[in-house]
Formats: sequence, C-alpha cells, structure tokens
Amino acid sequence: MEFETKNLEVKKFIPEYINIMYQTWGTDRDVGKYMPGFRVDWDIEGFKDYIIRTYKDEYHTRAIIKEKSSNRIIGNISLYQEDSRSKSVTIWLIKECWNKGYGKEVLKYIVKELKKTDLGSIYATCDARNLGAKTILEKCEFELIDSIPNYREDIDGNIGDELLYEIELKKVQY
Repeated sequence: MEFETKNLEVKKFIPEYINIMYQTWGTDRDVGKYMPGFRVDWDIEGFKDYIIRTYKDEYHTRAIIKEKSSNRIIGNISLYQEDSRSKSVTIWLIKECWNKGYGKEVLKYIVKELKKTDLGSIYATCDARNLGAKTILEKCEFELIDSIPNYREDIDGNIGDELLYEIELKKVQY
C-alpha cells in the first residue's frame, strides 16, 4: 500500500522504520491510551516485537504515514483481512498531528481505493472514550453498527465500551 494525498505520503512498512516509530510515538501515553496491547514501559525490543508480530502476519498490511511538509514519519496504518469480503483498519498519528485532518485525509483515500476492489466492507473499532477516532470515522461516513459495553481496557486499567463501525463498499445481494 503506497499512495499520496494532499499533505501525506503513505509508504509500505519496512522494519527499518521501527526505530523512528518508537522514538516518535512508541511510548507516548496519549497516542497509545486506547490501543489494545500498547505499553508505555516497553523498551525498543518490546516495541519491535509489538510491531513485527503483525508485520509478519499474512493477513495484515502495514504502512507508515509521512507528512510531506516535514518529511517525517507521523503515523502508522494497519489493514487486517477479516474474511474474504472485509478488512479492518487502524490508524495511529503522533500527537502533534492530531486535529489537522490527517486521519480523515488518509482514511478517505483508503476507502476510495478499496471501493475499487471486491471488498464488501471496511470495519474499525475504537474505545467509546476516544473522541478523535470516533470523529474521524463518522466524518469518513463509517456507520456505528454495534457497541460492546465494558469491553476495552485502556493503558490506565480503566474499562470502556468498544464501538464497532462499518462502511459498506459494495451492497451484498442475497
């Protein structure tokens, strides 16, 4: 997965990016607050393991996000093949790039490109307390389809609801 938007460049993930990812957001409490499995106390080796586990997974596609104006890595994208007709998407951005429209910009492009494939849907989940993720998903026309009460634990041990969003790419005929 490689593409460019107005402000961003998305590049295929390679393991050489891990050190930069670790330095920019790898131990940032605010970035990782609602990410399952995220820890603020890991060292570079623990972070590498966290990233590499999905990098080597044949069902995952991972990419990094670069800001064109600064040429720095500002985030990460993960697409996971749920089944033959759907994928789930996760996007992380460093704090300095929150509220700039970058999440929406990259997600809209992903949706546009995946509409050209045979996929039926894209899914995304988020903690109900993650207002930024909810806003991006809703601005990109994802529909809230389910909520699981008291399902997600944040890095502070607080429990919140998990929200499941979907955007249909193709109408399925039964």
